[in-house]
Amino acid sequence: MDGIGTPAWTQRLRTRMRDCDWVKRGVEQWKARLSAQVNRPLDIPLLGGGWSHRYICPDDGAALVRVDRHHHECPCCHSIWSGSPWDEAAVAEEHNRFAQDARLAAVVYAASGEAAYAQWAKSVLMFYSRHYDRFPLHDIFGKVGGEAGKYGAKVQNQTLSEASWIYPLAQACTILRHASMLSAGELDEVEEHLFRPVIRVINRNPRDRSNWQTYHNAALAAIAEALVDPGLLKRALDDEANGFHFQMESGVGEDGFWFEGAWSYHFYTLEAQAAIAWADMGFGEKLYEHPKLQAMFDIPLKAMLPDGTFPALHDSKVVEIRSYAHLYEWAYSFYGIGEAIVRSSDRGSFYGVLLGAPLESLPEEVRHPVKGCAGVSGAASEAAAITVLSKPGMVSVRCGEGEEAQALLVDYGEHGDWHGHYDKLNLLYYARGRSWLADAGMVPYGHELHKAWYVHTIAHNTVTVNGRSQQEACGRLRKAVSENGIIRVEAEAEDAYDGVRLDRRLTLAGGLLVDVYRVTASKPSTVDWVMHTQGNPVEAPPVRYTAVTAEALSDADGYPHLRQVRRLDGLPDDWRLEWSWNGEGGEDERLQVYGLAEPQGSCVYLAESPFMPPVQVRSACIRRVMSCTRAAFVTVFRACRKGDAPLSLRLIGDPSDSEGLLLEVRDGEQDGAMLWTV
Repeated sequence: MDGIGTPAWTQRLRTRMRDCDWVKRGVEQWKARLSAQVNRPLDIPLLGGGWSHRYICPDDGAALVRVDRHHHECPCCHSIWSGSPWDEAAVAEEHNRFAQDARLAAVVYAASGEAAYAQWAKSVLMFYSRHYDRFPLHDIFGKVGGEAGKYGAKVQNQTLSEASWIYPLAQACTILRHASMLSAGELDEVEEHLFRPVIRVINRNPRDRSNWQTYHNAALAAIAEALVDPGLLKRALDDEANGFHFQMESGVGEDGFWFEGAWSYHFYTLEAQAAIAWADMGFGEKLYEHPKLQAMFDIPLKAMLPDGTFPALHDSKVVEIRSYAHLYEWAYSFYGIGEAIVRSSDRGSFYGVLLGAPLESLPEEVRHPVKGCAGVSGAASEAAAITVLSKPGMVSVRCGEGEEAQALLVDYGEHGDWHGHYDKLNLLYYARGRSWLADAGMVPYGHELHKAWYVHTIAHNTVTVNGRSQQEACGRLRKAVSENGIIRVEAEAEDAYDGVRLDRRLTLAGGLLVDVYRVTASKPSTVDWVMHTQGNPVEAPPVRYTAVTAEALSDADGYPHLRQVRRLDGLPDDWRLEWSWNGEGGEDERLQVYGLAEPQGSCVYLAESPFMPPVQVRSACIRRVMSCTRAAFVTVFRACRKGDAPLSLRLIGDPSDSEGLLLEVRDGEQDGAMLWTV
């Protein structure tokens, strides 16, 4: 593969324009989008960019939508916000857009030969070169100049964002250089007044293993290609404590998942790693052959939910695989994977135009689509797919097809560094096309609820002890097997709380999920088993509801953000509660939750809990056992439809025993019964 902007690359692009309809369509769309600004004076603000995580509605935490440079609308409550910090955050996005559009304009010129696009891209590049020193160093904390911390930057307000902004500009420069659209003097000016100063800003903040450093490396690699500086490229690749190879070795598991354990950050990091590999091609190398880079593309295809999404985990929102179709243009071109995702897109992305291979044109030895991805929205074709995400310590399970598809995920491993949550043995569950047990996810970091709620243990589907969040911990996976149509997952954590052992055993069979969660403490403790669902609780008439305050459960670590807390009095030892789906098209969908052989003295509470916009609220169920040294919670989850007859369940054995517990399941509409070891 040729480096970007080279004569061979340009000739290949023009051939693709002739032979590939999606390439021609994509370039024409870029021309139409850019035509207005190409023919008018530049309007680049000289204001340094603000922090994107403050571009939110203060009321509900939703990301704002730009109306103009000084007005910003909340998509949830439709409030209009103006002034600081929103204007600066919007300006940051303007700077990003100018850099990305300059790159697109350079590509349009290479494809069409229309000089107006090259001149506009050049004008953006020269503007930043001639004004970069006028942008004051500043950071997200409001400090300026010499007071700005090492994280601070100039055009943007942190080195991560500066690196993300500069690398498309460097790629534009590479294209213009190869096309002889920049004189020797102009190239010197760009080098001395833009690229080298940006490098000095970034050099202030080495970040070790992190998504930040991958973008620092992408900036260095793209600038190295623009300046034909192999020494700078070597530093981006081989720095022992920061470079590409270090990031791959220390940050990516053998399976390919990024260590922070958040799908948003996995794809975010992958964007930077791909940019580095592309810059390396400009030096005639094949960094794209790195096995862990391919694995980073491969692992999402194995671990996504049956509907083609990834759950909110750690600092991540729900992610759709289709939103990364541009990355799978890369993956399909180089590795022959992700065909279904490419096929579902319009192929007009940057990578689609420049790299996208004709569908089904690759040699058989290169084409090896991952099983289960014949249709992006379809379930796995095999009976069960168990994927262990080794670096962050998670196990993902998927089984069944179509409406019967089920999936679960258990988070047992590394904390996840800055983006980790206190959520050991957190459980996510998908059935009948819906994520019934979901993680709280995140709101932008500029919102107070991020630290006040979303990172805390109470926000997750696991256990809290004494009304406090877990500490940073790393548990272990004991078992993840599929045998005779029954899937079993066992995980434990011994250091989430001092002197407390957490043990979770899950059995997925017969359309049901059985959860046995055991807690052993060295001294009497209050234990809360917690679940959250995007559902509305269906009233259970025989039960009495008694309102209590959230602070009565705990006055710290997220608990005060629970709302409408009610204690359920009069529940039997074996009880059933039901939730209706709170979302579009799910009026008749139900989640039945069966609590079996409740620990003596336990209390059950319902509450509302914060969730990501636009949903904003979920239903929580908390089972509390006070002053205990051993507690065992046995739960059966069943996704069904309104009106489906309840199950008849009988537990055989002592729930507190680690072995020999049996569950008899009898469907109310059938005469037979199933007996499982759980």
